[in-house]
Amino acid sequence: MPGEPFEEEFDAVYRRWYRPLLAKASMVCGALHTLAYDAVQEAFVQCWRRMNAPHAEPVRNWGPWLTRTVIREAVKVCNRHPATAPLDEAESSARGPDMAALMDVKEGFLQVCTAIARLPPRQRAVMVLHHLDGLSAADIADILGTEPSTVRVQLSTARRKLEPLSVKLRQLGLFDAAEGGDQR
Repeated sequence: MPGEPFEEEFDAVYRRWYRPLLAKASMVCGALHTLAYDAVQEAFVQCWRRMNAPHAEPVRNWGPWLTRTVIREAVKVCNRHPATAPLDEAESSARGPDMAALMDVKEGFLQVCTAIARLPPRQRAVMVLHHLDGLSAADIADILGTEPSTVRVQLSTARRKLEPLSVKLRQLGLFDAAEGGDQR
């Protein structure tokens, strides 16, 4: 079979990157996890094709390549399914034991997740890549196929929309003290 030499490499790449990619796609897709799974599936299909393309330039580091691919696919699939924020069901089932401190953290987390899920897909993608992956505007622009200035505008707009939750975002570690809706 023509793809056999790449099966072990593909399996290793899949095992290493599946969970982190699903987490990134889930943040971009909000509560519709099936869309995140679809984005990750498509990214790995493209990975397999790239590994088996005889004339394609070899990919030296699959992490950034797959991240770029899964974020683009997640944005595409979210744009095709615009209602990406039905967190009401998740909210009631995500609550654990009725302990006051735990509930405060969970409530804050659910509020933040709901607010992030309501952002447009591109703004969610920018927030995920910047705050969870620690990428610069230039790196995010490369992944999303846009300009760094556009990324900065999307990040600023998303931060402004999330400003009412800035204290909770800082408590959860998504914004540090120098970040938030006040920085433009």
